[in-house]
Amino acid sequence: MKKILFFVYPHFADFEIAHTLFLLRKLGNSEIVTVSIDGKAVESLGGLFVQAKYALNEIEVDAFDLVLVSGGDGVDQLIDNSAVVKMFTSAHQYHIPIAAMCASALLMAKAGVLDDKKFTCLPHTYRNHKSLFKNSIYTGNDVAISESIITAKGTAFAEFAVSVCKLIGLLSDDKQYSSMLNFCKGITERS
Repeated sequence: MKKILFFVYPHFADFEIAHTLFLLRKLGNSEIVTVSIDGKAVESLGGLFVQAKYALNEIEVDAFDLVLVSGGDGVDQLIDNSAVVKMFTSAHQYHIPIAAMCASALLMAKAGVLDDKKFTCLPHTYRNHKSLFKNSIYTGNDVAISESIITAKGTAFAEFAVSVCKLIGLLSDDKQYSSMLNFCKGITERS
């Protein structure tokens, strides 16, 4: 069973990460450990109140198999947060895969984990923060995988979900990958 650190913050994009959380639980029977800055509940963009199990300073990142972060409108308030930077730098130091949707790439760039690596996010996020991404390689693709780091545009929910599952070994082959991608996109497979 994989242990997933799911970092939440005020106004995170709940809709971006739903497929990923579902597949991690369904395919991998993964344990999702929800963590916020202070261990308190946060409200997502969709109005969901999510109660974190721990505060960032209460966890050891090396106890996890994956760090998962959604994008969202609250990212700008986290860019200079030292606990967030430490979470990403620790994961990178311990070679723990990091999967980040859209605007959360800003947090990874601030932590330096995207230096000399390919990444993606929505074009306006990249344009508005080019200086933060100056040491990174923007692809503009729906999903970018660079070593054990996955980034995705905020509109590539399905592609992100299956890429994360593939990265941590929950999908055994290309057929299963395609099947799960079709499932996430709502495409019915013919018998």
